[in-house]
Amino acid sequence: MMKYFFATVILFLILFFSCSKNEITLPPFNPETNLENTLPISNTVMKNMEGIYKLAGGNGNLGEQFVCKTSNQRVSFFSNQSGIFMILKYGFNPVDSSIQFAGFWRYSENKTQGKIGFSIPWNKGAQELIVNQIPDSINLEGVFLDIDLYTRSLTINFNRTFSQFILDKEGDSDINNDFAIFAHHGVQTTANPPYAENSLDGVLNDEAYGVNGLEFDIRMTKDHVPICIHDATINTRLTLKGPLTGAYDQYNFSVLSNYIRLRDGQKIPSVEEVLRAFIESTTLKFMWLDVKGNEDIFKYLDPIVRNAYAYAASLNRDVIIIADLPTKDVIDQYNAWPAYTDLPAMCELELQDVIDNHCEYWGPRYSEGLLLEDIDRAHSLGIKVYSWTLNDKNIIRNYLENGRFDGFITDYPAYVVYDYYTMF
Repeated sequence: MMKYFFATVILFLILFFSCSKNEITLPPFNPETNLENTLPISNTVMKNMEGIYKLAGGNGNLGEQFVCKTSNQRVSFFSNQSGIFMILKYGFNPVDSSIQFAGFWRYSENKTQGKIGFSIPWNKGAQELIVNQIPDSINLEGVFLDIDLYTRSLTINFNRTFSQFILDKEGDSDINNDFAIFAHHGVQTTANPPYAENSLDGVLNDEAYGVNGLEFDIRMTKDHVPICIHDATINTRLTLKGPLTGAYDQYNFSVLSNYIRLRDGQKIPSVEEVLRAFIESTTLKFMWLDVKGNEDIFKYLDPIVRNAYAYAASLNRDVIIIADLPTKDVIDQYNAWPAYTDLPAMCELELQDVIDNHCEYWGPRYSEGLLLEDIDRAHSLGIKVYSWTLNDKNIIRNYLENGRFDGFITDYPAYVVYDYYTMF
């Protein structure tokens, strides 16, 4: 019997360690039958749902308190429990005048997830929402597929609006005053992400995961096209196995488009493609371009960023596109193209480097600590400070509670969203 026991243990270990946390895990399929024949509802109307909600009945496996945030055609809830979040599509049911929701719930740090659906009855908040009023009460009644594959009921009620501090900050006409939550590599989680990092699908879907900004990595091709990819060389960590090897900058963009696919089958996007999607298909506010360095990269990045700002202005979109200078080499490239210096830039090195290079933003690594005196000095000079990359839930809470940062990069935005909107 003992040999069978050890064989079982060995098999378990093989299976456990062969399951990479980098494997793409798409959201679960939801047939969304309750959304059939529903009518669209504007984002403006649904924004009146935002606030703090509490469990009012049914099963509490998904948490007891939730932060509700709306985005482009989605409503999301962020739980007090284990970084759980829900992402929901919605529509108005003209038959019973209810608002219907369908989507999925998921843990932040592992791939556990399931289907979920809600309804707001006409007399429990839908009536006021539909005419763009803020209801006195909102009652969401629903069911979800639990970990054990049993369907369980869940009722959550609106408890309160966000604090006046939050409302004033988000209502400020200067978006630079918003607390920035950046999706690391433009992806929501390092634990079985739903999309490949630095991808267009990330741009189009990240907003629902609680962020208001994206961080993308920038390199350049042989024919001087800035692209979004983290590593300098082609590898199976980020891409599917294919015929090309070596550095990305030895290939023209058309060659990479024809022969390289990201791990979920998408093409490597150009910076121009990413910025266009960011501007026309989302309501995201911040874009952090982490420039990895190539000779003359700012010469070729410059017109792309300026055109993006012009396009945003044509759509009445207020956005901030920040070029990040993470190393001395990139700083040298930045200074080699003085025309770029009137565009927003960030430095990751010491505060004095930020000042010397006339940057408006500072991006210290989280391991540098709270940096209270340096941040006070930065703020006195009009410099915003964004820390990276915060993934530990205890560090996130500590940095929100005791720090003075203006935003974070994170792989787990659900932790940041829940703490930020409930603590302040």
